[in-house]
Amino acid sequence: MKVSYRWLQDYIDIPWSAQELANRLTMAGLEVESVERIAPDLSQVYVGEVLEVTPHPNAALNVCQICIGDKTLTIVCGAPNVRVGIKVPVAVEGATLPNNMQIGVANLRGVTSYGMACSEAELGLGDDDGGLMELSDETKAGQTLSAALGLDDLVLDVSIYANRPDCMSMLGIAREVAALLGQTIRYPELTLTELTKPTNELTSITVEDGTKCPRYSARVIENIHITASPLWMQQKLRAAGMRPINNVVDITNFVMLETGQPLHAFDYGKLAENRIVVRLARENEQFVTLDGVKRNLVSEMLMICDANQPVCIAGVMGGENSEVSNETQTILLEAASFAAINVRRTSRKLGIFSEAATRFEKGMDPEGTVYALNRAAWLLAKYAGGDIAAGVIDIRNGQAGTKRVQLRPTKVNQLLGTTIGEQEMKDILNSLELVVDNQVSPWQITIPSFRQDIELECDLIEEIARHWGFAKVPVTLPSGANAQGGQSRMQSLMDELRRSLVGGGLSEAINYTFVNPKGVTQIGLGDQEPYNLMIPLQNPLTEDHAVMRTTLLPSLLDSAQRNLSRQQDRINFFEVGSVYLPESLPLKEQPQEELCLGLLLFGARKQRHFSTQVEYYDFYDIKGYVETVLAHFSADFVHETGEFLPLHPGRQGQVRVGEQVVAHYGELHPDVQKAYKIPDRTYVAEIDLHALLAYPKKLPLFQQLPRFPAVERDIALILDQTVPVADVVDTLRDKGGVLLMKIGVFDVYAGKQVPEGKKSVAFSFVFQANQTLTDEEVAQQLELMYKGVQEKFNADIR
Repeated sequence: MKVSYRWLQDYIDIPWSAQELANRLTMAGLEVESVERIAPDLSQVYVGEVLEVTPHPNAALNVCQICIGDKTLTIVCGAPNVRVGIKVPVAVEGATLPNNMQIGVANLRGVTSYGMACSEAELGLGDDDGGLMELSDETKAGQTLSAALGLDDLVLDVSIYANRPDCMSMLGIAREVAALLGQTIRYPELTLTELTKPTNELTSITVEDGTKCPRYSARVIENIHITASPLWMQQKLRAAGMRPINNVVDITNFVMLETGQPLHAFDYGKLAENRIVVRLARENEQFVTLDGVKRNLVSEMLMICDANQPVCIAGVMGGENSEVSNETQTILLEAASFAAINVRRTSRKLGIFSEAATRFEKGMDPEGTVYALNRAAWLLAKYAGGDIAAGVIDIRNGQAGTKRVQLRPTKVNQLLGTTIGEQEMKDILNSLELVVDNQVSPWQITIPSFRQDIELECDLIEEIARHWGFAKVPVTLPSGANAQGGQSRMQSLMDELRRSLVGGGLSEAINYTFVNPKGVTQIGLGDQEPYNLMIPLQNPLTEDHAVMRTTLLPSLLDSAQRNLSRQQDRINFFEVGSVYLPESLPLKEQPQEELCLGLLLFGARKQRHFSTQVEYYDFYDIKGYVETVLAHFSADFVHETGEFLPLHPGRQGQVRVGEQVVAHYGELHPDVQKAYKIPDRTYVAEIDLHALLAYPKKLPLFQQLPRFPAVERDIALILDQTVPVADVVDTLRDKGGVLLMKIGVFDVYAGKQVPEGKKSVAFSFVFQANQTLTDEEVAQQLELMYKGVQEKFNADIR
């Protein structure tokens, strides 16, 4: 919110500079993002009054005589709205405009011009470049433009959080400043003179949906004269970033900025039967808003209507059919409270982000409607000559109760680690307009209706801390500070896994835990529990983030698809994240949150380079990364063929510990690959880290460097095609005894030189002992190993 430093001083005397005020507000929890001048340097731009306008003798221009106080300048001007009697900004010789235009004396087709009359756009004060900027009659010729329009003011850009809608007003900010100063604010003058004619004889209000419109207040003001608003009001509106229009519109905007309560003025004469009906839109109903756009409405949108048709989208924008114009004589003035969620949804659906909607969607104080209405009525009577009908029509859905919160002074100091006195606590709360009853224990604090954010004792303690000063809270060590801090075992393991995988050439992906429910169906698990038990969100931002994920694979595949669509032909990443597995739906208890690790490989193993051939990821790459992860845990892992539906039925594996499957890996199923529009083979894995954390971390074992040389041998065995090589390796390792240090598979072959139904598997062995091994000792060990696989697998030496 833009806060005028000068305007703020109407309500509170501020001893600080604008920058000092910004610093103090920031330290009190209201972040001031910037302090800026309202306008650029316009020190050589003056208010000028046009005294004479004559046609240019040699061009389609006008030669003007413009008085700027103590002298009159001849200025050539081509603006269509130049005329005798108006006051306009005049840039004199030597001025530099915000667009870097240098103003000097110039000969224009035979006439010397001694300056330039300016438009809003040329001065950087708006977008209107269609003519001269016309100034109020209240300005004086010869004044600098900055002084005349209050452009020498400073504006604080305050960031307002969603829980503090009361600060989206000048009075709200003034309350915060008053609390910092220990003062009370000066509320605006408000003494109404009403006609004898009652408002309820001129109009009626019907609210059909009290939930979406908990309060609707209205007044009628007659005999309105549409003119320009007073100069001081125009200055304040400009400081807030609003463009003055006319006295009625400016007053409603001014009161909204001052109190935070949006108002709307209807042309009373344009309302059918001169009455208001608050109802939901009818399906496929259309409505033209003030900006001239025809809007398609849906039935959940709340509308302000007359007896026949909509005249305003509640809390968002008014309509052309009831707009105040120069012919308006009587207005119906609205101040209402609308349900924040409904306004937000309507605003987003229609793409209208008005000042009113911004306030309503944060939740406005329903008790503020009548005050804002009366403030606007007083201003309309004073500056638009209006006559105020007697009374307010005030329709509300139930009465607001008084909210009280208990506060224990001892708890304040206990929680903050401070020694704030009780009187100081009371003074701070009173300065925030909270009523303190300290005659009872605990204290009873009555919360004003505009502070909807204060619900609990800790909220009151925060208010005390903010205004006492966070910077004054002493720096102390927490109790038990001698205890050693550090990461948990899980955090340390996750860091190790990340380092291992990044070191292995992978990149880490971070995805939302909210996913599209179609993802589980696309990977073939749509009817498989627990994967299809996806918890729906009550208010999802988009359809793509509507449920909580039960597997990492859809997120990884979406990321792969996104990268492929951006011409990335080599993808290798992993994700460590949570999945959420409920017992059943709808939820009866909290779901089980389990930590998983997902892997995805696609394309070439390495970046293309002229010195190497391109090699593509395959099944053994994904298996190798899975084994890299498993190497961090000490357990008896068993690799076996898997039946995980998202994976290719003949090119997948799983890892089991006992009866529990802790990992699936392999090539992506062709149907899944097609569903995600992935053009080539893709390899994925999902590992249950939640289950693996039950097993101890594998500790490195010290091994002395060998003193004696190793002996290497190779052997090729003919095996049945159906025999798993892993089982053969286990048997060879078992029969190799203590002498066998290492075993590897370096070739698998099936072809013409091997009998049908058989395969040739070549193994390499490394033998070593605490002595120099002889050929006879190695040969004897190899014979034992061969006999073992021959008996178990009917293997033959090739």
